[in-house]
Amino acid sequence: MKTRLLTILIFSLPLNAMATALLPGDMESGKKLHDSSSCLSCHSQMTGGKPDMLYTRSERRVSSLGGLIKQVDGCNKMQKVGLDENGVNDVVKYLNESFYKFTD
Repeated sequence: MKTRLLTILIFSLPLNAMATALLPGDMESGKKLHDSSSCLSCHSQMTGGKPDMLYTRSERRVSSLGGLIKQVDGCNKMQKVGLDENGVNDVVKYLNESFYKFTD
């Protein structure tokens, strides 16, 4: 039983890494968009000047990759940022690789 579990874990780790690598978007572009659009300024206002706190707090609202995509898209629409699909993907990739580390 232990051998089977170990085998499953070993073979699933590369798949999780591949899933993250295959996430569409460009991390560097996502950071630039995040920092230059209203994301950073809005989150700074919400947290007293500590915008990254939204991504690292224990009671954060986002708990999956799907939830992260919905949140970024929702903020984009609500704040009228004007990101196209590629821009949303870039910001999602940046946030996921920098803070969330979701593999689902």
